[in-house]
Amino acid sequence: MGTLSLLQAAKLYWESLPEMWEGKRFYHISTDEVYGALELTHPDGIEPPFTTKASSGQHHLAYGDKFFTEDLKYQPHSPYSAAKAASDHFVRAYHDTYGMPTIVTNCSNNYGPYQFPEKLIPLFINNIRHRKPLPVYGKGENVRDWLYVEDHARAIDTIFHRGKVAETYNIGGFNEWKNIDIIHVLIRTVDRMLGRPEGADDDLITFVTDRAGHDMRYAIDGLGAHPAVCRGHREDRALVSRQPGMDGQRHQRRLRQVLRTDVRQQIIFEFRISNFEF
Repeated sequence: MGTLSLLQAAKLYWESLPEMWEGKRFYHISTDEVYGALELTHPDGIEPPFTTKASSGQHHLAYGDKFFTEDLKYQPHSPYSAAKAASDHFVRAYHDTYGMPTIVTNCSNNYGPYQFPEKLIPLFINNIRHRKPLPVYGKGENVRDWLYVEDHARAIDTIFHRGKVAETYNIGGFNEWKNIDIIHVLIRTVDRMLGRPEGADDDLITFVTDRAGHDMRYAIDGLGAHPAVCRGHREDRALVSRQPGMDGQRHQRRLRQVLRTDVRQQIIFEFRISNFEF
């Protein structure tokens, strides 16, 4: 309902202007969850068919043969992803019915500074700091493609200004991680930053019953935008950026230093010319 309300408000206002749609663009940010789940056909990882040095600065293996592309049909598996799919359809319908200039992008999991504290990475950072349990669904084998927030912002800016009206663009990090592997990186990094022996907090990992409708693998092969990293960074420090809840001044200073020296990434987005009009 939120997306529909925004579409209707934009339509009513833009239609009241002398220029109407000219110079306007309704940009809708959606999720890769609308495509459903990919199979974990290669649990040990294989070489993917595209460049993978992106949001973590590391070369990453893929955990399956297939990837989300813009031409896949929607197969949402949860009420949340079904609602997101419905909002995508509303955006496209407003273009087809009223001529509204719209663009839809579907992105993978974001991470970065000031992320909402209930999300996996900031939540686990704070739990490790305070020696609280780290609940892991199932065996922690679920795979997600992680996209650094500044990479995503650069892609949004470029697509907004240069993308084709009524097109869909997938934005991914080329950066597949199993949940349990990310958790071990977080433990190792936070332990080191707090002066604890690396891995001292591994005992906080608590395996819990898997949640209903938990998709096994998401992975994007973005046909619209291909991020390529100019400067690589260590995988652990790329994952752990400045997060809320670091209440001690000493901890804040140390995280800011890490952010300045290791996390800020210089990204070049290589776009396929055929997908853009100039």
